[in-house]
Amino acid sequence: MTTIRIEDSLLRREAKEDHVQFMPFSIEFNGETEIDSRFTSGTHQDDDKKCLVNTFRGHPLEGERIKLPEDYHGLVIDTGRKGLSEKESVRAVHAFGSFTFWNYDRVPGARDNYQQAMKWIEVSKALHGTDG
Repeated sequence: MTTIRIEDSLLRREAKEDHVQFMPFSIEFNGETEIDSRFTSGTHQDDDKKCLVNTFRGHPLEGERIKLPEDYHGLVIDTGRKGLSEKESVRAVHAFGSFTFWNYDRVPGARDNYQQAMKWIEVSKALHGTDG
């Protein structure tokens, strides 16, 4: 089983809104890069499609900024060079309350796995009576 180490102060220091990008593919790279100049600066709102648009290595991306449900935090995990399944202990390096969700050449919507998973939070609250 993998243990995630989270510093107490981490959840109080959320990453800026456009820092976390959920991409529809895997990148065989584990390290830092100039995300602002290489990707984020190319993101813009397409009023006709009613979504964000950008490209990655020539592939069109369509996205939207998604806010996590209240009282939920997302975590960016540092697994080092090995994958998560090979580690016994990893550490959270960033917390976030929102992120940008991207699809290949398709406007994000209710058919996306992420959107469907978020519906389960609402179902769980209804079933278990956790209205807050």
